[in-house]
Amino acid sequence: MFRAPLLASIAALTLFATPLAAQTAEVEAQRQAVFQQLLTDPGNRQLMREYARLSVRAREFEAAAATLERLVDLEPDNTGARVELAIAYFALGSYAVAEYHLAAAQASGSLTPAQATQVARYRDQAQERDDRSTYNGRVQVGYAYADTSSEEGAFVNGAVDWRIDMGDAHVTQWVTEFAFSSYEPGDSSINGRNAGRLRSGPEWRLAQDAYGPRLQAYGELGWFENDSTLDGDYTSWGVGLAYANPLNERFTVYSDLTLGRAFARDDGDADFDFHEFDLGVTYRPSRDTRFRLSGTWGSRTGVDSPDEYTEASVRLTAQHAFDAGLSHVPNRWVVSAFAEVGQAENSVSGTDFEIDTESYGASLRAFVMEDIYLETGVAQVMEDSLTGGVTTTREELIYTFQVGWEF
Repeated sequence: MFRAPLLASIAALTLFATPLAAQTAEVEAQRQAVFQQLLTDPGNRQLMREYARLSVRAREFEAAAATLERLVDLEPDNTGARVELAIAYFALGSYAVAEYHLAAAQASGSLTPAQATQVARYRDQAQERDDRSTYNGRVQVGYAYADTSSEEGAFVNGAVDWRIDMGDAHVTQWVTEFAFSSYEPGDSSINGRNAGRLRSGPEWRLAQDAYGPRLQAYGELGWFENDSTLDGDYTSWGVGLAYANPLNERFTVYSDLTLGRAFARDDGDADFDFHEFDLGVTYRPSRDTRFRLSGTWGSRTGVDSPDEYTEASVRLTAQHAFDAGLSHVPNRWVVSAFAEVGQAENSVSGTDFEIDTESYGASLRAFVMEDIYLETGVAQVMEDSLTGGVTTTREELIYTFQVGWEF
């Protein structure tokens, strides 16, 4: 299942990551060198500024905050240091403290226009995140074109995350998520589909700071519609347990287990029980770069039949944000790449078949306003299906263009 295209993609991403890792090691070495100088000259304000700057670059925000606190005590009128201190607390999840320092900086009257814009944005975010009820989400509308089959059509998808602070000592939040997607390639296609999911349940922070494990128990309702010649139309319920653990500024591990039952809305289709397990790790060598390795395993078993379907996949993604250097538009551009392999096996009414898939691709996202972006992408998909001893190979090059809104 893990073939040459995936290995080649992983190798390419590894080459992409190598200079970033070397850069991170260089920053850490510089930071430790400045720290040793501070030990012999703890009152040196220039060394404090340099140590705080390098700590932010290394994503060691606790060290940056501690140093900037000392610097602000020594230089209470240093607005730049206070703004940097507020940003460090914001990164640590201490939004109330961040908002305090942002307000003090704003009240000083000495901010540059660029600093004033930055402080106003961070104050809005800090107040929103410190609110007992917060939400965020996205909506994307676009068009997809498949080169080999010449299939094309419009799509729309989105998600909303709503969090309510329960106000207890365990920093419990009630988290509700809604996600939906729709693809309409035309009446002649069997690939049109509509899907939605509503998930809700309490999330506990087992460590009362920005890092440490978080656990969510949830209930889930879903629906799925597509052409009746393929998988049919279903509604479903499920229960699950999700775990996330931001170990530090760089590494986060997570897992998610869901089980439930789906009910067919057409008489010709059968109900089934399903299980799904996700496992992954995210690595952020810098503030602007992220790598994620994830795996998914799932199964569906007929309630009143021996039909069984299993699938598994492994996906590696890389993402890097950069400044495009253009005027009149936000300098928030993101380039992404991915590689994925998967395998599915199905036994339906005595007929077995197996599908192996490999895919990889890249995309570029450019913000044209603060919350509005354009994104274009391309993906290569290769599929081998084995049915009755006969293998069928299909390849597809898929182009997408979309407009998105984050809120």
